[in-house]
Amino acid sequence: MVDTLGALAHRGGLLVQRPELSVGVVQAVSRTSGLTIELLARQPLDRRDAVERQRDIRAGQRSQPAPRRLLPDFDEGEGLRVGWLDRPDHAQWVFSTRGESSSGDHYEGTDGPSTRAQFELPPTFDEVDLVLAWPEIGFAETVTRLSLPDRATVAGATVSVWQAPVNTTPVPRSANQRTADMRDERPHIEAGSIVAQPRVLHRGRDAVVVLTRLTEIDSLLSLELVSIARNSLVSWPDPGATLAVLAGDDVVELSSGNGESTGGNGRFHGRCEFVVERPATNVLDLLVAWTSAKLWDVQAQIQLE
Repeated sequence: MVDTLGALAHRGGLLVQRPELSVGVVQAVSRTSGLTIELLARQPLDRRDAVERQRDIRAGQRSQPAPRRLLPDFDEGEGLRVGWLDRPDHAQWVFSTRGESSSGDHYEGTDGPSTRAQFELPPTFDEVDLVLAWPEIGFAETVTRLSLPDRATVAGATVSVWQAPVNTTPVPRSANQRTADMRDERPHIEAGSIVAQPRVLHRGRDAVVVLTRLTEIDSLLSLELVSIARNSLVSWPDPGATLAVLAGDDVVELSSGNGESTGGNGRFHGRCEFVVERPATNVLDLLVAWTSAKLWDVQAQIQLE
């Protein structure tokens, strides 16, 4: 659960782009308790139809596995493995703490299978040698050095969401309120660039709304909001906070896309993503509310970096 803000550790973007697999950073946050990194890996779309696929299976055509150097000869993984070098030629491997996968589109579509997963590394400062491997599909072990914030920067940014600064203003009156059209876009967020630091958007005594990620992908912005409540203020399956964008005289309500929520022991945690057109200026005007948690509409201005 995101109860603590941290320092933006990476601006996102692709780390590896090969014919068999691409891997990019969705988000990475450094805290004094550890480094959280979320990756999204995509395999190419299989253009074979069912007849061609069965024919190749009967012929025994398979990808040649990549050699193992840092991975043990046998391990429990079946997909993308992630770790870090703790010393030359030795890797520490970690299991994902959260993940989801997609089988991809029909062979005439656009996107192939994908895996999105979050990993927790120990407290790490200045730089880390991240290790990626997926030998079963022929993806060779790859070491990528990432620059990270220093210890002092991370310590200064590690603050409870219940105590972090909040800068909001009352919602201006608007004559036009509408709901944004549902979007067919599925932006490749791992290929974009993060343009804002994590921050608290709205807070009451027992509820808080946090902007955990704001990513620019071409002409679009992808946002991730986390809604947290305590003391049994709300319960699952509450949808969490709602989001709108102030565009001139219009208040445009956004529909949430990918997300999840959990609850229990008096606590609620919800995560949802939104996609919106990038504004012409470098300021995104958000209207944030969570009425079931007694958080009424406020305006939060996000300066795009």
